[in-house]
Amino acid sequence: MTGKEYLQRVRKHIYYVFDRDSIEQELAEHLQDSMDVLREEGYSKEEAENLAVDRMGSPDEVGKQLNKEHHPVLGYAWLASVLILIVLAVPLVLSVGNMVYMGIKTITPITIENSEKNYSLDMELELSTHKVRLDNICVNEKGDYYLTYRAWTKYSYSRAGWSSELFYLQDSNGKYLGKSGFSSGGRYGYKEFAWPEDGLLYLRTRDDQLIEINLNEVMGNEAG
Repeated sequence: MTGKEYLQRVRKHIYYVFDRDSIEQELAEHLQDSMDVLREEGYSKEEAENLAVDRMGSPDEVGKQLNKEHHPVLGYAWLASVLILIVLAVPLVLSVGNMVYMGIKTITPITIENSEKNYSLDMELELSTHKVRLDNICVNEKGDYYLTYRAWTKYSYSRAGWSSELFYLQDSNGKYLGKSGFSSGGRYGYKEFAWPEDGLLYLRTRDDQLIEINLNEVMGNEAG
């Protein structure tokens, strides 16, 4: 699947038409930055594109997640309220409401909607561009594993949130363990991963830090 095909698949799940272009643009920038990093690592253009697309996760799942955040009913209701507020000359109310909403999202630990078990990590990472809090290891009814996180950019410009991946998941041998993922503007998200044989999960940050998470200790007897 090419990057263009991936973006088109995601776009068709976004029913709030006024957000489609901006979402596609942000995803395209995110994809391009990931491809640039892979090209620097020695991959060909085609290999970099295929791997970058694969690391973005399922386009259908990403599209559905984004559609939840940009739900058409809520989106059009929000648009109507904005028009009313503009007419009433009270734009400050909308601004404050948005700040409160995002504030709640970023202070609330993230879990997977259909997870049956959640194991707290409560770890913090300091990157050159972001501060990242690792919230939970979540396990759903199918036995899939997810790592959830929140991130705060240190910069004000928009691409700071969407640039190349903040971190990748790998095992002790350096094998990539990521299966799919979702990120909302770099602020919060999740990464699905395959279980490492020795129970040691490593985060390779884009600053080239290597962070170890001992899943056996985090999950106790239920690990693996």
